[in-house]
Amino acid sequence: MSPLQRELQLVKNIAVEAGKIILSHYDTDYQVQMKSGEEPVTIADKTSSRYIVNALQQAYPNDAIVSEENDLPTNLKTAERIWVIDPMDGTKEFIKHNGEFAVMIGLVQAGDPVLGVVYQPVNEKMYWGIHGQGAFMAQTHIQTPLQLKVSGEDKLKALRIAASRSHYTPEIKNIYRALGLNNVVQSGSLGLKFAMIARQICDIYFNLSNVTSCWDTCAPEVILKEAGGRISNLSGTRLTYTFSHVKNRNGVIATNGPIHDYLVEKIQDLLIQRAKSQLATFQ
Repeated sequence: MSPLQRELQLVKNIAVEAGKIILSHYDTDYQVQMKSGEEPVTIADKTSSRYIVNALQQAYPNDAIVSEENDLPTNLKTAERIWVIDPMDGTKEFIKHNGEFAVMIGLVQAGDPVLGVVYQPVNEKMYWGIHGQGAFMAQTHIQTPLQLKVSGEDKLKALRIAASRSHYTPEIKNIYRALGLNNVVQSGSLGLKFAMIARQICDIYFNLSNVTSCWDTCAPEVILKEAGGRISNLSGTRLTYTFSHVKNRNGVIATNGPIHDYLVEKIQDLLIQRAKSQLATFQ
């Protein structure tokens, strides 16, 4: 058995069970609480997190586990492996009842994501990847997984954007227009947006803010890279998983690859222009 295959099978099973837990709350009269950053959290997030953390602790007691719903563990500096969990990515979409939410579990070794699983419970769609072993998708009733491969599109105007459904602001629309990007596909869950790039439904995604965190990008990053795509911050450098902080402080750009460096350059130019305009306003 190739490296990390045992972990992959276990994590896929854990994700499916967590998905069942989430769906058990889907049609109930649950309460919505607000946490820091005015982000919602529900009993589905919390119960999914408890299940995943407990399952991983039992299987790998020496590993560290980072979950969106928990404080950072004390063994981060000594653990050789770190599991990074978003027990329900897309809570707003869960609340809206549109199905665009996912369980996401990633594994970091030596600062790099090496395994990622993204599972969409509503349609039982599973995406996964292992470093050096490719990225795949399947549904529970499909016996043969489909290997994922990003598009080769390199013409800016032809690019299809995977855009947020809950954060589709006038500012981001202005950025799209300034870049000449018109083909927008909205979705919840960052993991599902990355999956759309891996599946050639879309070609790019970017977030200019510092609101995404390591658990938003860890598992999807493995899948996207193994499908041939690229991911970086707004400056074009790799995302970090050192856990000195959990936020992606300089934004996120994910692409099919051919357009990545050019898109980073164009976005940097726009951000510089915007900063100059804002400075002139206050002078």
